[in-house]
Amino acid sequence: MDSLGSNSRDAVSSREGVLSDERMPDKRALEDAACAISFCLDNKFNEAEELLKPWSHISMYHALGYSTLMFLQAIMTFEEEAIATAIVSIKNAMKITERRRKKHGWLKTVANAFTGRKLEEYTSEELHSELVHAECLLLRALLSFIQDENLVSFIKGGLKIRSCFQSYKSFWSMINSGRTTGANDDPEFISGTQMGLGAFNLMVSLLPGRILKILEFIGFSGNRSFGMDQLLTASVTDTLRAPLCSIGILNFDLLITHILGIGDGDIERCETILDRCLRDHPKGAIFLFLSGRAKFLRGFVDEATSLYNESVDAQSQWTQLHHLCYWELIWSHSVKGDWENAAHFSDLTYQKSRWSKTTCLYQKAAFLSMLRDPGEPVDDLVIEMMREVPKHKQRIAGKSIPVEKFAIHKAEKCLAQGNRLMLPGLEILYVWNGFTVLAQCPGLLESVLCKLDAALQYLRSDSSSRTGYLDDLCLVQLLRGICLRDQVKFSDAEECLLDVIKRHKQLTFDPYLAPFAEMELGMLYVKMQQPDKARKQLISARSNYTNFLLESRLHFRVHSALAQLDESEPDRSH
Repeated sequence: MDSLGSNSRDAVSSREGVLSDERMPDKRALEDAACAISFCLDNKFNEAEELLKPWSHISMYHALGYSTLMFLQAIMTFEEEAIATAIVSIKNAMKITERRRKKHGWLKTVANAFTGRKLEEYTSEELHSELVHAECLLLRALLSFIQDENLVSFIKGGLKIRSCFQSYKSFWSMINSGRTTGANDDPEFISGTQMGLGAFNLMVSLLPGRILKILEFIGFSGNRSFGMDQLLTASVTDTLRAPLCSIGILNFDLLITHILGIGDGDIERCETILDRCLRDHPKGAIFLFLSGRAKFLRGFVDEATSLYNESVDAQSQWTQLHHLCYWELIWSHSVKGDWENAAHFSDLTYQKSRWSKTTCLYQKAAFLSMLRDPGEPVDDLVIEMMREVPKHKQRIAGKSIPVEKFAIHKAEKCLAQGNRLMLPGLEILYVWNGFTVLAQCPGLLESVLCKLDAALQYLRSDSSSRTGYLDDLCLVQLLRGICLRDQVKFSDAEECLLDVIKRHKQLTFDPYLAPFAEMELGMLYVKMQQPDKARKQLISARSNYTNFLLESRLHFRVHSALAQLDESEPDRSH
C-alpha cells in the first residue's frame, strides 16, 4: 500500500492533466482512491472528500470512495440529510458501474442464471465494474435498513444483500478455478473479493443457529475462520482495500463481538495489526480509538482513557469520531466506579450525537443514581430525566431498539417503585458486557463486589413486601455470582445464580434476570470444566424463556458459547 500511496500523492499534484471529458484512467483512479484512504487514516477527511468528489460523476473508483465516505457519515450520525446524501452518491456510483459492466442479451442472462457467469470472458474494466457494483449494492442495502421502516423496503434491502453475496461467490469461484483469467491475476480484484467474502462470512457466523440455517438455505454462508482468513490475507497486500480489511478485523474483534456480549475476539491479533497501522499513521484518530479499545479489553483502563482522549484531540474534521470516544469513555469511567464522569460523557453523547437519546439519557440518570446509597430515592433532577427517557424512543427498520426498550422499562420501574433503582449503573455496565473488563482488574472487581455485598445487606434489612423487592434481590445476586465466578469462588457463585433461577416465577419487573442467570451459570460450568452441565444450562437459558428484555443478546451469547463447546468436543452436537 505504501508504493500505491506515494504514487497517489504524485497523482494529486498532476490531476489537472487527466482526462476531463469522459473519464479518468483506471490506474489513476485507483491511485487517487488509495490516496483518499491514506488521507482518512491521517485525519484529513475533508481533503479526501475534495479529492474524490470532483471525479465522482465520471470515475467509478472515485464514486465508490466518495459514496463510502458519505455512507460512514450517515451511519455515524443517523441524520436524515446525511442518509439522503449517501443514497444519492451510491446510486450515482451504481450508474457509473452499469455503463461499464458487461452487457448481455436476455438469452445469455437466462443462461448465466443456471450456469453462472464465466468471468474469463470479462475484461479487466468489466471485472472491476462488477466488483464495485457489488460493493455499492451492499452499502445501499445496509442504508435501506435504517432509512425506511416500510417492510417492502426492508425485504428489498435483503434481496440486494443476497445478490451482492452471490456476486462475491462468483468472483471467488473464478479466482480459484485453475483457469487463466483476468480475475486470478489481478491483486486488486482478488483483495476486493476477499474483503467482501470475509465481511459476509464473519457477520453471518455471529447469528444464532436457527437463523443461520435459514440463511444457508437461500445461499448465504457463515464460516468464521474462512471469513477471518480472507480479511487477514487481504490486509497484508499492497492493494487499495488492505487498510479497510485491517479496520474490519479490528472492529470485529474489538467492538462487534463484545457489543453482542460474545467477547471472544483475538486481542493479540488486533495488537499486532494496530502496531503496524500506528507505525504508518501514528496520529490517526481511528487507530488511536481502536488501540484504546484494545487496552480497555485488556483491563488497562487508564491507558485506554488516555488513548480515547488522544483520539479526540487528534482531529476536528469528523466530530462523529469524537462521539465514539465519548461512548467508550463512559465505560472506562464506569468500571472504575467514577460515576460522575460516566454521567458527564453520557450527557456529552446525548447532547452532541444523533444516536439513541433514550439510551444515553437513561445511562446518565443511572450513573447519577449511583452517587446515592442503595435503596435511597433519587433526586428531583434524576426523576425528571427518568420521565424524559421514553419521549426519545426511536425505531429502526420498523422495530424498536432492544437497548431502548430496556432503558424505558427501567425508567418506568424507577418511577413505579417510589423513585428507586437498585444499582442501575452496575446493571447497565453488565448489559454492555463491562463485567468482562472488570474480570481483568482484580482491584476494581473487589470494589464492585463490596458494593454488591453492601446492597445485599441493605436488602436483607429491607421490607420484602415492597414493590420490586425480589427483582432487586435477584439483580444483586446475579451480579454477585458473576463477580464471584471471576474470583474463582465457584461454589459461592453457583449458589448466587441458582438463587436467581429458583425465583424466576416471582419476578415481576425484571424476568430477564432468570434466563441471564441460567446463561451465566452455564458459563460458570464451562470454567469449572463441566461441559455436559454447561451445555444443559445454556440450552435451558435459550429454550425455556421467551419475550424477555435483551433476548436476542442472550441468544447471541448462548450461540457463541455452544459453538465453543462444540469446537472443544467435535463429536458432540446440540
